[in-house]
Amino acid sequence: MSRSTVLPHTHTHTHPLAYDLQRSGPHQLLAVDPPGGRRVVEALGDVALADHVAVLVPGNGHHLGTYFADEGPVAPRGRGELLLRTMQALAPGARCAVVVWVGYHAPEGLGAAAWIAPARAGAGDLARLTHHLPRSAHLKLVGHSYGSTVCGLALADARADDCVALGSPGMGVWRREELGDGVRLWAAQSGSDWIRFFPRVRLGSVGLGRSPLHPEIGATRIGTGDVTGHCAYYEPGSESLLNVARIAVGRYDAVTPAGGAPVATDLRTRRALVATEVAA
Repeated sequence: MSRSTVLPHTHTHTHPLAYDLQRSGPHQLLAVDPPGGRRVVEALGDVALADHVAVLVPGNGHHLGTYFADEGPVAPRGRGELLLRTMQALAPGARCAVVVWVGYHAPEGLGAAAWIAPARAGAGDLARLTHHLPRSAHLKLVGHSYGSTVCGLALADARADDCVALGSPGMGVWRREELGDGVRLWAAQSGSDWIRFFPRVRLGSVGLGRSPLHPEIGATRIGTGDVTGHCAYYEPGSESLLNVARIAVGRYDAVTPAGGAPVATDLRTRRALVATEVAA
């Protein structure tokens, strides 16, 4: 993987993303559309040498025009940085990285998010990213909301050890075998998340497939602690974020199930997590 310091390649919105790690100021960009485009893919941490790489796929409403300026609680870049710091706190001896993948034309608004076409259009680019990343790294896909639909449609062609669906409206498929072989599937859904009422229908291009919690999909449901609503799964210090980070670094023994008690952490890890919350 190259580490040149020239500006990243740009692409028209009709072209597949051409991945090539390049620097643009303080940012490590794997791909970016020209000005006025909507797609951007950024690497946080040393992706080329990482032992564990989490690919974060946000949901609807995110795009290049807001990516670098958005500092709110649901900003994809801020969530990626927080996930990376949490991974590092849980696995201080490992090399960790996060790729923030806004690599598709995310729908704007809830009504547009009922259509599966944007997820289908982006799934191929997401799958290709997993084959571009170092083969020595353990790869985890983490999709929030509509982003989990993109992940589900990408899995059959992706190289990934795990996929975590946060507040998923549907995985884009109707049977587990459509997600490919060998991937561990996890799902988080807080008790107050309105997504549980999202209609699971399929009428042509309308509908996003079955929930990961449906028996035909069979994801392992992970604990979210006391987070509320649809957008708090990355809340600093939450059981939800900790579980995502545990999966990302392969700490499967520490992942808590829905309704389970939080796992006690040692003093050094607690101090690192406190520092992570302060930085957030």
